[in-house]
Amino acid sequence: MTPVKYHCSRGVNMRSPRKIDQLVLDQIRRADVAGKESSAAGAPCKSMVVTISRGMGSGARIIAGKLADQLGWSLWDRNLLDAIVSDAQVSRRVVEAFDEKRRSELELLVHAAIGNHEMAGFVYGKHLGHAVRGIAKLGNAIILGRGANFILPDALSIRIDASAELRVNNMMSYEHLTKEQAENKIRLSDKERRAFLVSAFGKSRVDNFHFDISLWMDRWTNDDAVRILREAIDARCTSGGRQNP
Repeated sequence: MTPVKYHCSRGVNMRSPRKIDQLVLDQIRRADVAGKESSAAGAPCKSMVVTISRGMGSGARIIAGKLADQLGWSLWDRNLLDAIVSDAQVSRRVVEAFDEKRRSELELLVHAAIGNHEMAGFVYGKHLGHAVRGIAKLGNAIILGRGANFILPDALSIRIDASAELRVNNMMSYEHLTKEQAENKIRLSDKERRAFLVSAFGKSRVDNFHFDISLWMDRWTNDDAVRILREAIDARCTSGGRQNP
C-alpha cells in the first residue's frame, strides 16, 4: 500500500524552528477549519480527539494520515510533539489561531517551547500533558503515540498493531530496509516505547482494555482500518458517548 501525503513531520528537518512553527500553525488551522465546518453543518459532535497507539510497522502512521486527510483534522505525531515540547523555538504566532478562551492555555505551551523556562518550567516528561491537553482543547485532532490515551482518557482511543512478520515486511517496503535492519529497528522501537510508558505513566505493558478499539492489521487493509475508524468516530458523536475534556 502506498503511503499518502503526511501532514506533520515525516521527512522534515525538525531542528528548524521555522519548519516547526509552520507545521504547528498548519495543524492548528486544520483543526479550526474542521471545527467551524462541523458547527456550520450542525454536526452532533463539533469537537473530538482520537488517540492512536501503535506498534512500529503496523501501518498506523499511514492510517492516521489517511484518516486526517478524509476528515480534514489536524494530525500530531511523536516527532512534532517532541519538537514542541523539547526543541522547538515555536513563535508566539501559534496562539493567534486561538480565541481568547483558548489563548491563555496555549501561551503556556508556546512560551515554554521558545525557552521561557522561568514562566513555564518546561521539562519533557512533566509537561507533555500540557501539549496534549492544549491540542485536545482545539478538538478535531488525531494524536499518534506518546501515551496520549493515558493523558486524555475520554478521547476515542485506538490501538493498531500487527504480527511481527507483517511489521517487518511493512518496514522493509515503506523504508526500504533489509529484513535484519527492519527487525532491529522494530526491536529498538518496542524497547523505547516500553521504557517511555514506564517512565511517563508507570505502565509496564499496554493491554487492550486500555483502548476503545484494537485493530490487528493482519486482518485488515489500511483502507479498511480508516473506514472502521470513521464509523467509530461517527458512532461516538451520534450516540452521545463520552466527550473529550
